[in-house]
Amino acid sequence: MIEALLEHVSDGILVLDEEWRVVEMNRRAELLLRRRRADVVGTLVWDAVPDATDTRFQSEVKRVAQTRLAAVFKFFYPSLYAWHNVRVVPTGDRILLFLSDITEVARKQQTDAVREAVRELVRQAPLAISVVRGPDHRFEVVNEMARRLLNGRELEGLTARAALPELQGQGLFELLDEVYRTGQPFEGREMQVRYDPTGEGDMVTGVFNAIYQPLFEVDGRVSGVLSLSVDVTDLVAERNRLANASRETAAVLDQIAEGVIVTDADGRIRVVNEAAREMHGAAVLDVPPDQYGQVYNLLTEDGRPYPPRELPLARAVLAGETVTGARWRIRRPDGSQVLVEGSARPVLGSDGTRVAAVLTFRAVGPVGAC
Repeated sequence: MIEALLEHVSDGILVLDEEWRVVEMNRRAELLLRRRRADVVGTLVWDAVPDATDTRFQSEVKRVAQTRLAAVFKFFYPSLYAWHNVRVVPTGDRILLFLSDITEVARKQQTDAVREAVRELVRQAPLAISVVRGPDHRFEVVNEMARRLLNGRELEGLTARAALPELQGQGLFELLDEVYRTGQPFEGREMQVRYDPTGEGDMVTGVFNAIYQPLFEVDGRVSGVLSLSVDVTDLVAERNRLANASRETAAVLDQIAEGVIVTDADGRIRVVNEAAREMHGAAVLDVPPDQYGQVYNLLTEDGRPYPPRELPLARAVLAGETVTGARWRIRRPDGSQVLVEGSARPVLGSDGTRVAAVLTFRAVGPVGAC
C-alpha cells in the first residue's frame, strides 16, 4: 500500500534512516535526481543527491533531524542545472525528503529579473534606444533619451510612420523596411534628419549616428528592429566651426608676407603658410622636431647642417624657449639656397601648458646658389 502510494505521488520521495542512509526512494525521485534506485538505496544521502555535500541541503536535513521541526527550502543542483523545492519532514526514526521540480519557475523568475535589469539599463542608457516590432514597425520600447529628443511624445503602440509622419520622404522608414526584410543591420554616420520634437509642427534639423539591428526569433525569423541613435548635432556643428576657423586662419596666414610655421603641443608641424612654402620649395606636415632640419634641408648661416635640437623652432618646442633674431639657410629641392631670419616662441594655454609653437621668418639673402 505504502509502496503503491510512493509510486503515484507527483513528488520525488527519499526515506532516510538515522545514519543518513537512503532506505527507500520512489520512481519520481529517480527521475528528478537522474539516479537509479539500485544505485542509491543503502548509500548516504549526501552521495545520493548531487551537489549536496557542505551545502544548505546538508545543513537543513541535519537541523531537522536534531530539532524534529520540518523545513522547506529551494535548492539548485549545478550538475543537473535544476531547481527543486525540498521539504524535509521528520517522522518516527525516519526523515522524509519530498522533492518537486521548480526549474521552469525558477528560470522564468531569473529571466524576468534579467529582463527587468536590461530594461532599466535601456531606459537609462545615454543614447536613444527604441524597439519596433512587425513589418509596420510598431513601437514596443522607447527609452528616456529617445523621449527627450521628442519632448516626451508618446510612441509606444504606434507604428513608426504614424508616430513620426514628418520623417516621410527622408529614407528612414525605407531603411527600417530593408533591415526587417533582409535581416542585415545598418549603420549610418552623421545622418541629417528633419524632425518635429514637440509634434506641433516646429521642425528642426538634427545630425545622428544610428544603428538599426534586426531582432530574430528562435526560428530565425526577423520580428523587429532595435534602433540605437546618438545625437551628434552639436559635435558636428563644433567640428564645422573649427574647420571654418582653421580655413579662415589659413587664408589669413597665406596673405602674410612672412613665412609662418605652426606646430601642435608635441611639436609636429600642422600649418605651413604660402610664404613659408615658397621659401622652402615644399610644405610637409606632421614632421616631428628631430626631423625639421632633415625634411626641410636647414643649414646654419655658414652652410653647415643645423643641429636638430638647436633649431629655433625645436628650442621653442622642446625647451619652451623664445628665440629671436636667429639666422639659417634653406636648401630648396632645386638646389638653390635662401638665407632667412626669424623668431620662434611657444604658445601657452590658459593653464600655462604649452599647446603649440610658432616660427615666423623672412628672407634676408638672395635666392640662388650660396
